Formats: sequence, structure tokens, C-alpha cells
Amino acid sequence: MTTPTDHQEDLQQFWNQRVKASRWLIVKTLTLGLLAAVCGVLGQGWLEDASPLFPIISQNYGMWQAGYLLALLVVFLIWSAAMLQKLSLLRNSKQGRDMQRRIDEHNERIAQKKLEAKERREQERLERETAPSFFKSSARSGKFDY
Repeated sequence: MTTPTDHQEDLQQFWNQRVKASRWLIVKTLTLGLLAAVCGVLGQGWLEDASPLFPIISQNYGMWQAGYLLALLVVFLIWSAAMLQKLSLLRNSKQGRDMQRRIDEHNERIAQKKLEAKERREQERLERETAPSFFKSSARSGKFDY
């Protein structure tokens, strides 16, 4: 049987793992973007070097270069969308973690208030039991005593 504290700890652990995983996703996406940028720069040079070797490239070099730049632009747009998605995931994970932390703190305050009220009621009960006998009500009713 799981207790509420186990459930709260599981939720907190879930949100912490989600934040950590989203950070790693951002690092991986940035790394892939940097590799794509390096390949983009090198690819431009490779296209220039290949133009004399392949007559189809040298005849239509402007078109090949425009197509290559268009492909780079598409890759950049896809990478940008992926980065926005990963950053949004990180932001949502942090918000969820903070919300769970606030919920846990609120639940702890409520549990503490309940415990204090229970202790106060127990203390009042003990005080009533240990009160002197003249404060206690008698076994006979005082009502209609003539």
C-alpha cells in the first residue's frame, strides 16, 4: 500500500527526471545543430570542389548552390522547431515541478494544522478529565430538583 508521502515523492521524482531529461534533449539538439552547421559549411566547399569533376554541377552551379542553400534553410527551420519544442518541454516540466512542490507544501501545512488541532483537542480533553471535582457535573440532574 502506498502512502500519500510515497505518492508525493514519486511525483516529485517524476518531475525532476523530466526536467533532467528535457535538459539532455536540449543539449543533444544543440549538438546536432552544431554538427549540421559544420556539415553545411563543409558541404558548400565540397560543392565548389565537385563542380569541375561533375559536368552537371558545373553547368548548373547556380541552381545547385541555390538548392543546397534551400536544403540548409529547411534543416535550420526543422532544427529551430525542434529547439522550440525542447525548450517548451523544459519550461512545462519546471512549471509542473514547481506546482507539485507548492501542492506538497500546501498539503503539509494542512496536515500540520490537523495535527495541531488534534493535539489541542486531546489537551482539552485531558484538562477536563483532571479538573477538580467541584467543576465536574454531579451524577444527579439539577433540573427539577425541588
